[in-house]
Amino acid sequence: MNNNITEQTPIEQLDATYKKCSQCGAELKGPYKFCPKCGKEIASTTNEPLPVPPVTKVVVTPNNFNPIYNNSEEELLNKFIDQELKKAGIEPDKKIVTSDILKRKNIFTIIFTVLVFVYISLIFFHFPMKTYIIGLIILFIYYKYTKRYDFMTYLKKEIKGRPGEKISNIVMSAKNSIVEDNLKKVRPLMIFAAFLLPLLIFKDPRIMYEKTNGGYNVRFYTFGLTNFTTASIPETYKKENVVGLRGNTFSNMYFLKKVSLPDTITEIRGQAFKNDKHLKNITLPNKLEYLGGGAFSNCTSLTEISLPDTLTYMGGETFSHASSLSKVELSENLTEIRGNSFEYCTSLSEIRIPDNVERIGGHAFFGASSLANVELTPNSKLNEIGSSAFRECNSLYSITIPKNISVNERAFKDSPTNINYFGEINYGHLIDSGKYKYDTFDYLYQGVETKIGKSYPTVNVENVTLKIDSVNVLNGGNEFNIKYSGPNGELTFTLSQAVPYKVINENLAVEISGEEMFRRTSAISIRLYYN
Repeated sequence: MNNNITEQTPIEQLDATYKKCSQCGAELKGPYKFCPKCGKEIASTTNEPLPVPPVTKVVVTPNNFNPIYNNSEEELLNKFIDQELKKAGIEPDKKIVTSDILKRKNIFTIIFTVLVFVYISLIFFHFPMKTYIIGLIILFIYYKYTKRYDFMTYLKKEIKGRPGEKISNIVMSAKNSIVEDNLKKVRPLMIFAAFLLPLLIFKDPRIMYEKTNGGYNVRFYTFGLTNFTTASIPETYKKENVVGLRGNTFSNMYFLKKVSLPDTITEIRGQAFKNDKHLKNITLPNKLEYLGGGAFSNCTSLTEISLPDTLTYMGGETFSHASSLSKVELSENLTEIRGNSFEYCTSLSEIRIPDNVERIGGHAFFGASSLANVELTPNSKLNEIGSSAFRECNSLYSITIPKNISVNERAFKDSPTNINYFGEINYGHLIDSGKYKYDTFDYLYQGVETKIGKSYPTVNVENVTLKIDSVNVLNGGNEFNIKYSGPNGELTFTLSQAVPYKVINENLAVEISGEEMFRRTSAISIRLYYN
């Protein structure tokens, strides 16, 4: 038998009734709710018996099928909908929607318009970047959601939600609630206005104030389209002094380069200028008393700062990651350098610690890799150096601090720092190294000759050796009898706490590297200077 021929089973009568349209008289077989010819709703009372069709045999070939069924499911649905829309006399390209869709669409358009206005306005308030990323995501979601509210999308949703009902019935049902979308051209104008309005409102910088004791604080500063790079705060507002900046007043203003502040300001709160990566020039008010934590954190272009002597409080992380900061003048009345204050200030090469500073907090200068000189005086009141305060200060080879000070065991971790105390001999730094070309460390062993010039070969110390000839063990500190041998003969001299160095000739000098060497008996570290 030909594979294209099948024997059709007897047709079962699924609906042995027919309906007649009262308007056009068309006889309709099946469960029609609306007349496919005129669109008239079919009354359920016009049912009449339908004769049972005879059993037939049908020859079926691929040509018997409509080519429309070769399309994908989505394309097939679109074509069916187009056919039914044409039968119903509906033009899908027109500005038509159902009343329910239009109501929802208008609500979402209003919400989306408000969100656009808020989002553009927030740009002038310089919030962190993640705020704007989240805002963009929200706008995108709302935009995609409002696009769902069109007539075709609505029909597809209804058809998929009512799989047992004919498409023609769903289309005709929707036709009865169709209204024209008169706002279709207005919506883009609404969104454009929401975009444009903040640009007009914030055309110029705006300052927001709040009342406080003694005057007004600057609560927030918004930059304007006319000025992204400079900011200026007036001395007075409503005839009263401007006395402070609240937290984050100028933070995240990535294009800000210069700020002018009045001398009436006595307080700058935390993170006031945080992340202002291009800020280069700022003069602090000469009556400033309080500088909040993180005030200049991550200001990577700031090169120098002078803190007035009226300042008594400086919060933690004040200048952390200010990688270009090379010059700092601290207030003479500052009592504490708090944790992380100058962390990763990699351009800072020196700093003077005022005498009134009593504590240097943990991580205060962590990672300040160029810091080579920390200046304290014998009158310093410093009594504590916190954990990792000078950690990874790779250029800090020596520091002199007061006696009886509490130094955390990790304060100088990963730093090559030799700690000295005021009132003690600074062993290893007694000879003027500027008179010699070479400066290095070496070890001397009792009875073993050590050749000089291994690190930097030079003719002036060729064939010169040093060795510990003998050791005088004493309670106060051992003495080392050193034997020198060279082209000009031999020389024996003693290194002790009283005489810790020896200038052998114009081309060679030697000294004990540190006080702890006087407690050793067979080997010592020495510092050599030679030409």
